[in-house]
Amino acid sequence: MFEWLNQIDTQLFLWLNDCNSPFFDHFFSFFTAKEVWYPLYLLLLLLFFQKYKLQGIWVALFFILAIVASDQISGLIKVLVERPRPTHNLAIMDAVNAPTGKGGMYGFVSSHAANSFALTFLLALLLKRRRIWVTFLLWAVLTSYSRVYVGVHYPFDIICGALLGSLIGWGMYKLLMLFDHFFQQKRILIAGQWKLKHTKPIYIALIFITATLLCVSFIMLQ
Repeated sequence: MFEWLNQIDTQLFLWLNDCNSPFFDHFFSFFTAKEVWYPLYLLLLLLFFQKYKLQGIWVALFFILAIVASDQISGLIKVLVERPRPTHNLAIMDAVNAPTGKGGMYGFVSSHAANSFALTFLLALLLKRRRIWVTFLLWAVLTSYSRVYVGVHYPFDIICGALLGSLIGWGMYKLLMLFDHFFQQKRILIAGQWKLKHTKPIYIALIFITATLLCVSFIMLQ
């Protein structure tokens, strides 16, 4: 059973990874880098304080805890499972397109997928706006796909990482609401749904960063 799943996973990875081009090699190499998205994370922290005032400290703390938890748990699973990345699989490594390098030895589960989906689910549940949920879901999916594109994760690594991150994001939201109920007199809950003025900077930041990556990737082809 596991061998059959592994074969399907490997064949799907090879097909997806083979769909590449010099332009997207540049684009996804940038897109998959965590440092590229630091300005977006900083913006979110600032917006938490704008929306929740002093309670923004606790909202920011729970978001940080969600990312730390997803990153550390996914890292622990890598060590326990010891599934080599495609770039370290002797049977297929020569066929892998890996513009960002081989990466670490083990890849199950994907920390990028876990972290991005933890952030997405916690943000969606907190903001309660469908558009921002769809926007960040697309961002999380593209972030996860970028790991397959650059050759460091199988699709199954991504799927399991996404499930792990989603569970952690949901769990952190529940913990945040419990904390808000018992220690903050429901101030965070009472603040309610985010209005357009709170979410508009997020859309602008996402569009600006993505457009910048597209432009830089195009310039590097010249």
